[in-house]
Amino acid sequence: MKTTAMGVILELTETQQAYLDNLMARYCAAVRWSFKRLLEGKGIRDIRQGVQVKFNLNSRQANDAVYDAQSTIKSQHELVKLHYANALAKVEFTQKRITKAKSSKKKANLQKRLEKEQRKLADWQKHLEAKTFPTIVFGGKRLFLERCKGNITREEWQEARSNRYLSRGDKTKGGNLNTRLYEVDGQIYLDIAAEPTGTGRYKRITVPVYLAHKPSKKTGKINGRNYRQMVLDYLKTGSSYQVEIIRKDGRYYIHVTIEEDMPDPYHAHGAVGVDTNPDGLGIALTDCLGQYRGSQWLGQGEWTYAKSNRRNNLIGEKAKKVVALAKETGGALAVEDLKFKHDKSVTAKFNRMSHGFVWSKFLAYIDRCAAREGVPVIKVKPAFTSVIGILKYQHQYGLSNHQAAALVIARRGLGFDYERIPKRLVDRFIKAKEGFKKLNNWQQWSAVKKAILKQLKKKGVNSLVSWQVHRKELLGAG
Repeated sequence: MKTTAMGVILELTETQQAYLDNLMARYCAAVRWSFKRLLEGKGIRDIRQGVQVKFNLNSRQANDAVYDAQSTIKSQHELVKLHYANALAKVEFTQKRITKAKSSKKKANLQKRLEKEQRKLADWQKHLEAKTFPTIVFGGKRLFLERCKGNITREEWQEARSNRYLSRGDKTKGGNLNTRLYEVDGQIYLDIAAEPTGTGRYKRITVPVYLAHKPSKKTGKINGRNYRQMVLDYLKTGSSYQVEIIRKDGRYYIHVTIEEDMPDPYHAHGAVGVDTNPDGLGIALTDCLGQYRGSQWLGQGEWTYAKSNRRNNLIGEKAKKVVALAKETGGALAVEDLKFKHDKSVTAKFNRMSHGFVWSKFLAYIDRCAAREGVPVIKVKPAFTSVIGILKYQHQYGLSNHQAAALVIARRGLGFDYERIPKRLVDRFIKAKEGFKKLNNWQQWSAVKKAILKQLKKKGVNSLVSWQVHRKELLGAG
């Protein structure tokens, strides 16, 4: 698993800064030039040789620039496929809404939306068939438009286009020839290859760097993971590592990417189900037979309004806590396999809410933390987890709706995909029982849900969340 440690260059002389700025400008120009030559169908070897001569870069730097351009092209082709799939799904979704719409005004509005989505779909289809992609602006489209309007200077535009340098490592050469990291008397230094001497060697620029870690002011101990020490230990192995230097607001930041060894996942006994919500996590524990063994609610209301750095830190802390719980109990982590696709036509309000939501961030943190601790992670389909939890387990075990959903997730992670519907619900809410028996399990739960919601709407309730309030009355139990 790749891990990136972030840091900053502490001191630069005027000569060093001038050379580093020039190196970044040449490297970024080489990436753009390679990008254009690759689109023209030029050979990789010819492009590399051209980069060396045209931009005065050594062979490794030229290889890195061409590799950078290749990665950009590959990612753009993948994005075209993704956008086409999402656009096609949006068109199909809107067409279904039109067939269900009853109001002529609503149909007219949906038809306008459909025409707009079909135009976008046609554009992506053209790119897909021609194996092309939309024009790329190195430096950012927003800044490019600002430059066209004269709102930013030529120097500011060039700053945005020439602000990075990437150097990949080589295990056979002891790590990274062009940008070496080493430690002397507790201080880490970055050694950058500069001008060639004519003897096959290069003059070097050596600058002190700081790699991020969080020592406690009271105890002196490191809070969280000591990325600085991780990098230092990794350097002793002689394995390859990647260094990226980024200039931002007059400072020079470095990203050091290493390959982190992961332990083999242990054999789990039971599961810990996690139901993710914008204000916290519902947790449920089960044994190997899927039987309920406990639950808790890990609330975190600050997720909904905290700044991004603060929110990321809080999400990371909660992920570590959940992984520690799973490791302590010897269970696997069961989480929902959520797909984060923009494949439905939704309102601007929903877009704002979903953009700031924590699902993807939390699940990414869970994957990384669990891999480091050897905790197995099981991803399950999220369909009807909340419905089953509320209607089947919430009253039985006295749980909240989120904890009940987590219980269903944990059971599904252990392979208990079929959840039998309580006989009382079938007898009370299903009239056509013969046809009901022929449906698959999820269709059965869907039918029960619709029947119950129909009864709840008569009481002015539009959600199953209020099921416990009206449960006895609807079931005729009291």
